[in-house]
Amino acid sequence: MKAVFLPLCSLLILQSCSSLIDTNRTEFNHKVVEAKPGQVADPAGSTPMEPTSYSNFSIDTLYSLMVAEIAASRKQYDITLNNYISEAKATGDLGVISRATRLAQYFRKHNLTLEMGKAWLDLEPENLEANALVATAYIEQRQPLKALNHAEVILKLINPNSKTANRSAAITETIANFSTDTDTLTLQTLITRFQQLSQQYPKYPSILVGLSTLYESQKDTAKAYQVIKEALNLDDRYMPALMQEVRLLQSSDQVDLALEKLKAHLTDQPDDYRIRLLYARLLTQSDINAAYTEFTILSEQSPKHLDIKFSRALVALELQKRAIAEQLFKELLAVNYRPNTMHFYLGNLAELSEDLNSAVKNYLAIDGGDDYFAAHSRAARIMAQQGSMDRARNHFKQLRQESPDRRPRLYMAEAEVMEALGKLDLALETLTEAASFYPDNTDIRYNRSSLYEQNDQLALMESDLRHILTLEPDNSAALNALGYFLTTRTTRYSEALELIKKAINLKPDDPAILDSMGWVLFKLGRTDEAINYLRKAFELFPDPEVAAHLGEALWVKGNKQEARSIWDNNLKEHPNDSRILDTMERLKVEE
Repeated sequence: MKAVFLPLCSLLILQSCSSLIDTNRTEFNHKVVEAKPGQVADPAGSTPMEPTSYSNFSIDTLYSLMVAEIAASRKQYDITLNNYISEAKATGDLGVISRATRLAQYFRKHNLTLEMGKAWLDLEPENLEANALVATAYIEQRQPLKALNHAEVILKLINPNSKTANRSAAITETIANFSTDTDTLTLQTLITRFQQLSQQYPKYPSILVGLSTLYESQKDTAKAYQVIKEALNLDDRYMPALMQEVRLLQSSDQVDLALEKLKAHLTDQPDDYRIRLLYARLLTQSDINAAYTEFTILSEQSPKHLDIKFSRALVALELQKRAIAEQLFKELLAVNYRPNTMHFYLGNLAELSEDLNSAVKNYLAIDGGDDYFAAHSRAARIMAQQGSMDRARNHFKQLRQESPDRRPRLYMAEAEVMEALGKLDLALETLTEAASFYPDNTDIRYNRSSLYEQNDQLALMESDLRHILTLEPDNSAALNALGYFLTTRTTRYSEALELIKKAINLKPDDPAILDSMGWVLFKLGRTDEAINYLRKAFELFPDPEVAAHLGEALWVKGNKQEARSIWDNNLKEHPNDSRILDTMERLKVEE
């Protein structure tokens, strides 16, 4: 009985049980192609392939495949995949090989997809799905030329008059999209082959979209735009072509024209979700009120699309529609959508409404993510501002006990809160404790050096910075900080210059380092050189400190009108900045 039962059970399971991937629905170029029950879909719409018969398999093979299917139902997918791969190799059966290929692709096992896909193509070299799966695996492995070989087979096989022709040909777009950062030789080869394909298959706008994308990656916007216009002439409703045209217009600062084209498309097709989304996102750069209107429409069109609801909430927040934003954030939190982010925004809104207890509650609910440190720092700051300094510090202590891997950053977060509250002694105490546990943590040392300077403990400041440089000789921040300190707080200008030179060689376009270089050169009496560096720093970062330095160098050089103009313009934005005002007073510049 056992010998009879196993094959019969296996056949029943293989042919009728609920599988991991429904063989009646085949993924092809991110689109689902329907087939009749009992058939495997052919993406091009030609005659469907009949399912493989399992009647000739050995009992061992049937048992292995049965285990694979049962494992899939239990979400033990590694067993499912391994068994199918093993039996595909053992049997050489087309049905098993094709299913193994689909499984490998589903689980993003690109090497296995290639291995099984090639085995499938050995049996059926003109199978569209097999060629598509192998092409996709090559795309994922960043081998676009090999992917294109299989795309060309697909283009030869598909019926250009079928409803799915454009969809099948769109794999060329995918190849182009994943090849924009490839090497120059490969990129040029791709362009040549896409040009040839566009002539050989002139009915497919997808090939032209891919070619436009490749031209764009070469910074040849003119050719990219010319080709995309050809694609739109073939089909002015082909979505990828319209989206590529809009991207090109946007990158060439023709945002108004891009918006105009999107608006015209929406007038004709108001339910086009993807274009309205692109339109809404583009509007956020120029007309935030109009963007809010579009995101509201999108929310109504797709009420279950949580990303859209989140975007609408962010735009509402930007427009100071706090009640709407808060309601949307709460709705998203209720369905567990990005809970840490929702708590962070709700905490922000509660702070703005001066509901500090609610703010703290939301911030403390955050247990990870990018906002973790900022949230808990804000919660502690609120506790301290409410008179609970011990509670704030104990909160950080508890977090450090609960999260050992976060201890260094939590020490620094606590010190930042203490510093912001004017408790410099507590901030130093916190970082000194941190340094005792992590003596070679350069971030802790760097932050403590800044506090030492504020506290006029200059020897200790220099000691921390030099300790960093013994560990990391090319730490540009430490090199610059030490060089700038020696420039502004000592007369060791030559020593400072060598440190800043090393920093600027590491980061030649860093405005802070450029400012330091300009200022030390000014202190050394090399005013012309100083002005050149300070001008560049001011162009990159026109803050009051750089304005004060550049203005002083120009004033000493005799360019008093320009110096005064720089100071006056900067004071319009920073009317009480002591750095500029003190400089003007020291130089006896009349008000």
